[in-house]
Amino acid sequence: MNKTRLNFAVDALIAVAFLISALTGVVFLFAGSGGYQGGQNPAFQTSILGVSRWLWSDLHTWASLIMITGVLLHVVLHWTWIVCVVRRMVQDWNKRRTQQREACPVIAES
Repeated sequence: MNKTRLNFAVDALIAVAFLISALTGVVFLFAGSGGYQGGQNPAFQTSILGVSRWLWSDLHTWASLIMITGVLLHVVLHWTWIVCVVRRMVQDWNKRRTQQREACPVIAES
């Protein structure tokens, strides 16, 4: 598999995992608290859209873990590019700083 296809596959995996994680997060946002709460929660162990709360939780957890793994792999695949961009930014910053010093010299205190 060439690098372009690998990047696409990793990015697609991250996108799908994000969508699943976001969807399950929104479901939990509107479903309310799911804890036992000492028997005071009437919604405990209910299903949401026909799916048990435990399955929603597992989907959310696994999608999030897959997304984290995908992002780490994405960073590894783009590490050389990241280093080059950061290096260029630091060089540009140093160049601007030097130019500012030359344009506005510091007056020595007497």
